[in-house]
Amino acid sequence: MRIFVKILLSVNIAFIASVIVFSQVGKSEWRPVKPAGFFASWAKIGDGFSVKFVKTSGERRPLLLEITSSEIAKAKSVAIRFRLKLAKAQTASLVILAFGQSGEVWFKVSSPVLANVGEYELAIPLKGLQLAAFSEVKKAFDPMKVRRFQIGLALDGKCEGVWEIYSISLIDKPFRPIKPFALPFSPEIQLFLVHDTAAKPKTAIVSEDGKLIWRTEFSIPGGRHMYVLPILPVPDTDLTGYSGLRLIYRARLPMGIKALLITLVERDGSHYYTDWLATPTDEWKTLTIPFNEFRLGGWSQDENGKLDLDQIGSIIVGIHGTTSEQEGSGTIEVKSISFVL
Repeated sequence: MRIFVKILLSVNIAFIASVIVFSQVGKSEWRPVKPAGFFASWAKIGDGFSVKFVKTSGERRPLLLEITSSEIAKAKSVAIRFRLKLAKAQTASLVILAFGQSGEVWFKVSSPVLANVGEYELAIPLKGLQLAAFSEVKKAFDPMKVRRFQIGLALDGKCEGVWEIYSISLIDKPFRPIKPFALPFSPEIQLFLVHDTAAKPKTAIVSEDGKLIWRTEFSIPGGRHMYVLPILPVPDTDLTGYSGLRLIYRARLPMGIKALLITLVERDGSHYYTDWLATPTDEWKTLTIPFNEFRLGGWSQDENGKLDLDQIGSIIVGIHGTTSEQEGSGTIEVKSISFVL
């Protein structure tokens, strides 16, 4: 079994180009960048900001904060704690732009974040920045040359809402969170599903007793190896400050399938899995899996053979194996997924 999971994130070049026309002000403080083509009203709140915005056009536009300093070159990630509220159920993507001293421009569009689901605390690694097509100088990303840095939201379509940023900082050491990071569930989240062609699965975020859960239902033929792999994206964040994964689940599995296949997938497609801890249960069960329980899949490859906690891009909670039934069916339900200290 060889599985490659790729989550493609598109970038509107016109959107990126629109941010380079704004002048620099100050030397070390974060400050709002005047948006192009829509209304935004910024206010200072404690150590952060609040911005109300209304966007009536359909094209992608950025809502950005900026900092200028020679110290930017030392940063390994940008830590941000925020809450996003939108009038409609939508998503937005975090975007990073880095400007070099000689005219270089690099960018990164992160995984989408959900609105109206609570507070996020992320440390976005400053890895994987790509050269912008309009960059005056064509060079690979070099943090030592960065003198101006921006982070914000890439807003698609017509929208209005409030973005509350409680804290934001560039950090030069591994991120040290103060509480577990729970992955938010919402019907708007984009799930993926990889499965054997003979399997018949479906996966969705659904409501049960007023709470949202991740449910996968499937049927598989017996007598041969099958796999059903529902995939939940993980926001682009550095997880090195966490010790493991906590899962609240229940599962009904066909005879012969002894446990769930739980896999952490790096953004380059490397799969690290455990397949013996999450056994079937009719009641909700809480399972905490230390990161050292995950091992590289034999169907996968990695450049260093090590689970990189700053590169995790998605999580799989599925099954593989052979059922002794003529046709086996099952249900996997996940109430909560969180990374714990």
